[in-house]
Amino acid sequence: MSLVVLGGCAKKPSTDKDAGNNAEENLAEDSDAQYKLLYNPPAGGSPENIGKIVFASDPGGTTGADYDLYTINPDGSNKVKLTTFGKYIDHPVWSPEYSRIAYSAHVDEGNTDKIFIMTADGKETKQLTFGDGRDKFPTWSPDGKQIAYISYRDNIPNLFVMDTYGKNTKQLTFVEGKNTVLWPSWSPVSDVIAFSYNKAGDEIDFRLHTIKADGTGEREILSSDDPDLGDHDSAWSPDGNIIYFISNRTSHLEIWKVNYGKLVASNFTNYNDIDLKQISNLHGVNTTPDHRPRVSPDGKKIVFYGVGPDWKNIGTNLYTLNVDGTSLTNITKSIDGNEWPDW
Repeated sequence: MSLVVLGGCAKKPSTDKDAGNNAEENLAEDSDAQYKLLYNPPAGGSPENIGKIVFASDPGGTTGADYDLYTINPDGSNKVKLTTFGKYIDHPVWSPEYSRIAYSAHVDEGNTDKIFIMTADGKETKQLTFGDGRDKFPTWSPDGKQIAYISYRDNIPNLFVMDTYGKNTKQLTFVEGKNTVLWPSWSPVSDVIAFSYNKAGDEIDFRLHTIKADGTGEREILSSDDPDLGDHDSAWSPDGNIIYFISNRTSHLEIWKVNYGKLVASNFTNYNDIDLKQISNLHGVNTTPDHRPRVSPDGKKIVFYGVGPDWKNIGTNLYTLNVDGTSLTNITKSIDGNEWPDW
């Protein structure tokens, strides 16, 4: 097994023909208050939000999917509702300075999903993407000036990047047919974006890829000839050295890690060289991770959502565990569908 540099998925980056080149054009539509809060975060950011987990939740027993966004402390206390739209609001992610949140939401126009940003208290919001196709899974650049996301054009999901005004859009991947690109995660310290790539529909499971924000340097990492092996939902450590991900390498879903810094520094000859390791034993305690492992700002814990033996009959909950796999804790313990956490 070796590192593979792909030539078939990425092409020369393209600029979305509908995207404007002058971000200032968008500002005329914004109120002074909205512009100040969304585009001029306070100096030093919002440290009061560091450590809070933002997530989407659908109240149990409701008809349909009435998801709104919430924050919660890592110990499960102080759950705060941020939105009241109640219509497929999903995939929230903190901005690097913790003053803003990007998310996807269902809109009536076109009956589809679009990317939004809002202030951390949910009071000011702005829609960034428009037009045909579904837009999901936003992730911020380290400087907070760009957002990468997945857009379904002609029902095919590919990776795009835009600025935080919704302008200067570039397509980064160009998969076709049944191929699938999902769940991007931008490195907190570089221009590298990790994502999950299914290169043959249901015939071959997901693999982890990375690509630079300018569309160059796409790589498949941890490649394998096993069609049933699946690696997906990557998450970065705060220093950008470790990638955590969900994998079925032991025939059931667990959280794994790999040292990305070592992986790209040299061609490894065995997995010991890159610290590839299963860190959780969720199967042993009858817990199944669904998606979205995310690492705490201090790099000591991971949050994810899934189902477990304590609340297995009532849907999904948020769980935390130490990065060594110990101290698994259900922090929501509710009948709600709690999903897509970000730390």
